[in-house]
Amino acid sequence: MQNQAIADDAQRKKIIGRLSLLFLIAMIGLTFFSNTINNFALPRVQTVRPTNGALIKEIFGAGTVEVKSTREEYADANLRVKEVLVEQGDRVSKGQPILSLEVDSLNLEVDTLSLEVDIQKANYLDEQAHYQQLQLSLAGAREEQAQKQRDYDNLKYLFDNKAETAVNLQNAKKNLADAKRNCEDIQLNLEIQARKVESMAKQVENMTRKADALAQQVANNGVYTAPVDGLITELNFAEGAMTNNSLPLFKLADLGQGFRLIVPIDNDLVDYVKPGDTVSVNILSLGDKKTEGKIDKIVKNSRHEGDEKDLWIDVSLEGLTGGEKGEIYLSKKTKPYANLVPNRAVYDDSGGSYVFVLESRKGPLGTENYLQKVEVNVEDSDNEKSALTDMVLGEVVMQSNKPVEDGDRVLKEAAN
Repeated sequence: MQNQAIADDAQRKKIIGRLSLLFLIAMIGLTFFSNTINNFALPRVQTVRPTNGALIKEIFGAGTVEVKSTREEYADANLRVKEVLVEQGDRVSKGQPILSLEVDSLNLEVDTLSLEVDIQKANYLDEQAHYQQLQLSLAGAREEQAQKQRDYDNLKYLFDNKAETAVNLQNAKKNLADAKRNCEDIQLNLEIQARKVESMAKQVENMTRKADALAQQVANNGVYTAPVDGLITELNFAEGAMTNNSLPLFKLADLGQGFRLIVPIDNDLVDYVKPGDTVSVNILSLGDKKTEGKIDKIVKNSRHEGDEKDLWIDVSLEGLTGGEKGEIYLSKKTKPYANLVPNRAVYDDSGGSYVFVLESRKGPLGTENYLQKVEVNVEDSDNEKSALTDMVLGEVVMQSNKPVEDGDRVLKEAAN
């Protein structure tokens, strides 16, 4: 009977042990499967470590080709257009007739103007002579002032040594002051006369130039010719119209001086370009012809002065005449940075910029990963990367399949 009790007790303990083992296995299994199921619900992230290096600034822009040099021709008198021999857009050669004016009425005007030039030249010579007279007068006045200064100094010495009277010293002082005023007066008259002579010289020059131009028109029968090989870009007077000096008779693009492509770019990109840089150029108006250009100047943009600058890019391509549309591309490296991360790793909110850093912790079933929000300052960026002023240690999240927040537990996946 006793043996039976012992056997039953052993059997009971055996059953309890088996049940305990089954319970433990079940608990472990439930924990494992629960953790596995939970893992499927966790955000999956890809991470990257910050690197060092330079950013790549890519500069795109579009603009218009223009001729570097344009000649303008004006009529020196209001005359009727006799004949127009070209059309806008025509290419012309140096010396080729462009248009002609009726100059029959100019002969009297040329004679009258020539007489006025002669009179003006005579007046100019008279005023120049007066200017020279004033120069001589000033030289004499300065010599007299120097003598009066010596007289005063001598009398002052004698007066200090009680060998001269105060009245004589006072008279010498007055004479010196009169001499100084006389010099100043002549100097002022000399300056006025100098300006008058300069003005008259310009008048004589302008009248002479006009008289010569009118005489040349008469000699050429009013025909205006192309001063250089070029392209007619503007004709302002039709046959039979009266000319006026407010508009040029024609404008001529000097094709020999070359072309420039003018492209506006944002001010924040100007630091990455400089005169002499080579850029890729695509001329859209010529069937997407490609060439290279060189930045000649960087100037203010008249339309958006505070936001943009204009690049003047020298271009050379067969078929250019001015007015073509073009595009440019240029890539430049920035200075080296110590902390570069992908742009998609940087988030922004009302408080500024931040990244999520991966933080590993020991859990009951191994290592678990959590996110830590770290505020950063972005110094610069390009199309792919951002340069951070703050040192970031560890891996940063660059991609997540779900929205994440600070403190979230996540699953790390290998980057594609």
